[in-house]
Amino acid sequence: MKGQSSVSAQHQARISIKSGDKVQGILIGFLAIGFILLQLLPVTEVKWFVSFIALAVIILVMPRIRGTTLVISVFLMFAAVSLMVYHHVPAHEWIKSLRINITLVAIFLVVPLLGIPVKTGGYVEALKIVLYKKMNEPYFFYLGTTFLTHLLGVVLNIGSVSIVNQLTAASNIKAPRLVANAINRGFVTSIFWSPYFSAMALILSQLPIKWSSIVFYSIGLSIIGVLVSLVIDRKQIKTSFPDEQGERGLNHDRETLLQAKKKVFELFTYLIVITAAVLFLEFMTGYSIVLMICLVSLAFPLLWCVLSGKGTLYFKEFKQHVYIGIPRMRKEIVLFLIAGFFSGAFIHADLSTSLIGFIQNVFGPFHLGKAYFLSIIVFLTALIGIHPIVVVTIFVTSLTPGLIGFSPEYFAVLLLASWGITNPVAPATAVNNLLANLLKVDLIVLSIRWNIKYVTIMLLIIPIYLEFVGL
Repeated sequence: MKGQSSVSAQHQARISIKSGDKVQGILIGFLAIGFILLQLLPVTEVKWFVSFIALAVIILVMPRIRGTTLVISVFLMFAAVSLMVYHHVPAHEWIKSLRINITLVAIFLVVPLLGIPVKTGGYVEALKIVLYKKMNEPYFFYLGTTFLTHLLGVVLNIGSVSIVNQLTAASNIKAPRLVANAINRGFVTSIFWSPYFSAMALILSQLPIKWSSIVFYSIGLSIIGVLVSLVIDRKQIKTSFPDEQGERGLNHDRETLLQAKKKVFELFTYLIVITAAVLFLEFMTGYSIVLMICLVSLAFPLLWCVLSGKGTLYFKEFKQHVYIGIPRMRKEIVLFLIAGFFSGAFIHADLSTSLIGFIQNVFGPFHLGKAYFLSIIVFLTALIGIHPIVVVTIFVTSLTPGLIGFSPEYFAVLLLASWGITNPVAPATAVNNLLANLLKVDLIVLSIRWNIKYVTIMLLIIPIYLEFVGL
């Protein structure tokens, strides 16, 4: 009886944990709904509703976070509350500060839905069939992995990492460092310009700019990032040969290859149509591009799956995203919300004025010096385990570009590039943790050892590039 009771208790615990994840998934999901309501109906009642949902998420979820993220979150929350109390900040400003990062939280929650048609449509297998003959050529393997991660990452974000890793498994080139670097570099350079990333959502929500005003400058920087990556890793590429004992790809018949090519064409059509729909809706409605991304992310995958006869699979994947996917992202969500709250306290404590004064006194008219100073702070904090979101949120919400001699566009690209390029060396980022698990590699080796040279060179290039293009 005692044994049965123990088993029953364990079973109940599993049910309880599962139910808890469901509650968390639904509650956190309301942040995305709240953001949409806030954009369409910006009345006081909606603002308070969204703020209290954010507060409830922090209170409910923080006890379930562990590790460095918990330490950083607790420190930032304690510091923010202390600053607010010390400077006698009014209650309504506390509530307002809880919403500062709601835009990027919404993007973080809904964009993964764009990956559902890719999961259910058989596109990964089609890519394997089309690419398998070339995947054993080292240079094609590296560049193909980088570009494919970049292109898929623009829309699918971190979902591209798992997809491309599956494709590399079909190759006989078994080099974890080459795979990790190619995927990492392709992913982080998409952060520079993709409107579907939380980094871009934060920048666009806080600065008086449009995505179209910076996208071509950011794409240029992405191209430079890929070229630098290729040069740095050329030795690894030259010495990476296919394993002769590895599995050889099957010779597919002409009909199978033709069908696979059609599938790949369909995949890239899907990606192009999504982006075009977002830009078209932004132009026609005048609403922010972030709101359009949220609406398209909710509606377009459903429509695509229903028209493809995959409606049942869509709803299954949607439920998994809410009940499993969102709870897995809880530590990032809490960190985003607390980072926004802390930036609000930072502003109300008037520390932003001190920071601007420090920059002006130290660097004066030395434009490059200011840019390097901000980039290096993002880099160093990321290196010790602080997610770039924390520092970038503080910078973009508390620094007025004109007061430190930057145009809004220059400031935007600088912060996006600094965030993106520090991702490879940041042990706290989701991509490095995912790659370390997928490739069975030590996290510190994968993040810092394999990427420190690349990141350092790119950090030197970014401000010079921005000066050269005249932003």
